[in-house]
Amino acid sequence: MNQTTAIILAGGKSSRMGTNKLLLKIGNEPVIKKIANLCKSNFEKTIIITNSPEDYEWLNIKMYKDIFPNYGPLSGIHSGLKHSSTENNFVLSADMPFINKEIIEFLFKRNSAKEIILPKSNNIIHSLCGIYKKNCVNKAEELLKIAEKENTKLKKTKVKLYDLINALDTDIVDVSKEMFYHKDLFFNMNTLEDYNYVQNK
Repeated sequence: MNQTTAIILAGGKSSRMGTNKLLLKIGNEPVIKKIANLCKSNFEKTIIITNSPEDYEWLNIKMYKDIFPNYGPLSGIHSGLKHSSTENNFVLSADMPFINKEIIEFLFKRNSAKEIILPKSNNIIHSLCGIYKKNCVNKAEELLKIAEKENTKLKKTKVKLYDLINALDTDIVDVSKEMFYHKDLFFNMNTLEDYNYVQNK
């Protein structure tokens, strides 16, 4: 996609896997390589948001850390949008090995003017596979700054990515009846059981 940046989120701690899940191989290549190849073949620019850039230097893709660390995917999306130079941005979690180019093309063909465009299936909104316009960064930063102040005072915060999604004009589209859809399309690989499942597909 011209004038679009793919923002790969690689910030998970892999606590349930016991090792860096993104470096586990599917076939002959690590999971993150599969995601990186998909993004590079579909978008003009690709960046990775990670707080462990040393793990992925071999990919030769620009990497950036969270500016407001420890606030989950919202931190990663904020950093990605901050470092993006394009109006359109496709955000994708690096632990979704079954994502295909058809879902990407479908979302962009909607040509929606809304600030966020996200797919939904079986009443679940998939917030880590969607289009986020550049100006979403302003609201994200506002939420994170509030959370940071609350965190200093209370040693905790409840800010979530859905706070951003609910605060902005979001287009949520059901894809469960589309030809490209299958039940594992948005599958997150978090455990060894998940990894075994992916390997056997």
